[in-house]
Amino acid sequence: MKKKLFYTVIFFLMAILGLAQNTLRTADSLFFALNWRPAATIYEKILSDTSQNVIAWNRLGFSNYHLGNFDKAMWCYNKALSFNPPAGLKASVYSRMARVYALKNENQNAIADIDSAFNSGYTNFQELDTLKDFNALRTETTFKNLRQKIYAFLYPCMTDAHAREFDFWIGEWDVYQTGTAQPIVGHSLVQMISGGCAILENWDSPNSTGKSINFIDPNTNKWKQSWSGSYANGNQEFTNGEYRDSAMRFNFETKDAQGNKIIGRFIFYNQGPNQVRQFSESSADGGKAWTTNYDFTYRRMK
Repeated sequence: MKKKLFYTVIFFLMAILGLAQNTLRTADSLFFALNWRPAATIYEKILSDTSQNVIAWNRLGFSNYHLGNFDKAMWCYNKALSFNPPAGLKASVYSRMARVYALKNENQNAIADIDSAFNSGYTNFQELDTLKDFNALRTETTFKNLRQKIYAFLYPCMTDAHAREFDFWIGEWDVYQTGTAQPIVGHSLVQMISGGCAILENWDSPNSTGKSINFIDPNTNKWKQSWSGSYANGNQEFTNGEYRDSAMRFNFETKDAQGNKIIGRFIFYNQGPNQVRQFSESSADGGKAWTTNYDFTYRRMK
């Protein structure tokens, strides 16, 4: 009899648990469908005051936020935080609390919660720039500083002076033989990519096309260019790039037809906001005599 009663209790508990899980799935489906009121109603029914379902508390809070029930939303968010959720979930809760504080004109509390969210892993930079909830915050110096801190975390190269040394080459250019105005040798579109961590060159001319990617080599902390051209043997590495005396200066090595080593210098002269000179030369005798490979002038297209 006792054994039968035990299994009956277990079956009953499993049935309740299954019903609760099905009800929670229904609430979640309504939540993701943005049906805030019915989602909130079901979450409230299945969440007891002692429930430690942090995700559900967070979603109930967000549902109430969308319904304009800001005080109830904050109560749910604080309930979620009271159970010490993992960092990612904590970041979500703090960022949503910040939205409510901002709408209630409690700007410093909002900024403090954005900072707490960031410290837990929040990096949704688009929200800071686009959410209407934060409109009143954007004139606050503390908000601007926090925004810059998050921006620098997401895009460290953008605020790294070393990574910005080659920016003078970014742009769209007509390319000429140095010292001439005509004819145009080719065109080049040079773009910042990878969050400012690299520069992409797109070269096009009647005789060739090619691309290069330029970045700081982590092994040497110097600039490196990897070039691939459309012509035979068109791949080349340019290394040990340093910006000094208003020029980015690379070295390179190659071989002649007999397999003898040739060293080279590849230089980009920064000649102001609208002009760059690109100069390449090589030596077959270890640097005693140098031969010009090409000498181009890039003029920014208007």
